Amino acid sequence: MESRGRRVVAWVLRLLLAGIFVVSAVAKLVAIDHFEIYVFSYGVFSLNVSYVVARLCVGVELVLAVLLAGGWLPRLTRLVVLLLLLLFSLLLCYALLMGRDDSCQCFGELVPLSPAPSLLKNALLIVLTLWSLRTMGDGSRHAVAAVIPLRRIVAPLVCIVMLVLPFVVSVPDSWGYGPSREPYDEVALREALSVVDDGEEVIGGRLVVFVTEGCPYCRMAREKVEGIVRRGALDGSLVRYVEPRDLPKGLFVRVTYGMRPLLLLMRGDSVVATYHLRNIDEEEICRTLEGK
Repeated sequence: MESRGRRVVAWVLRLLLAGIFVVSAVAKLVAIDHFEIYVFSYGVFSLNVSYVVARLCVGVELVLAVLLAGGWLPRLTRLVVLLLLLLFSLLLCYALLMGRDDSCQCFGELVPLSPAPSLLKNALLIVLTLWSLRTMGDGSRHAVAAVIPLRRIVAPLVCIVMLVLPFVVSVPDSWGYGPSREPYDEVALREALSVVDDGEEVIGGRLVVFVTEGCPYCRMAREKVEGIVRRGALDGSLVRYVEPRDLPKGLFVRVTYGMRPLLLLMRGDSVVATYHLRNIDEEEICRTLEGK
């Protein structure tokens, strides 16, 4: 009876752990823009790769939730869960050493957690994992997987679906948006640049970003651009943010047709590429700002 009771407790704890992974994955997916920018902010992956890595993290969490709930591959599940928690914990330690106190996006925008409390959360999850999985596989006839005759086929298929699901629900920007020419008024732009540059002639590459205060998409565009500048060790002075207050009344709307954010990649006074939030080309921006 005692052994059976321990298995029941372990099973309940596994379901709780699976539920935590599901909530974490769904919360990240709902706020995927913020999560992929957080991944990109570390400068390890390019912007396009960060889109993929962010969704892979969500997919892996969903796969682990399925394995935990179904009682499939107990040893592998325990190893992957522990490695994932340790990896995230090391990343959080690095964030603390860097002095970062922004949300780690562990639960997306649902529960903002700074690195310190998130580390504590991971420690508790590691303890929960070790306790709940130590009897996983014992008495497997009681596991959900044991009552599924085709579990060897069903389990891999379900895991593949969970891994692919984030890419279907939220297609990465680099897959869904190609190069495009964002509309802007050339005459109004020349007028705006004369104000922004204060009559000074500009030679070489630069990025002019039209944003408005309080616009969440503008804020995310700034975060992407700032990440590109850090990762490429670019001269930050070559990026100029322009808000309505920087220009005569009505000129901002005339330039952008009311659309924001609007990013104009320029060589001197000539526009060579235009972007919105979704189609920012990191490589093209780096080449232009480096004068290549």
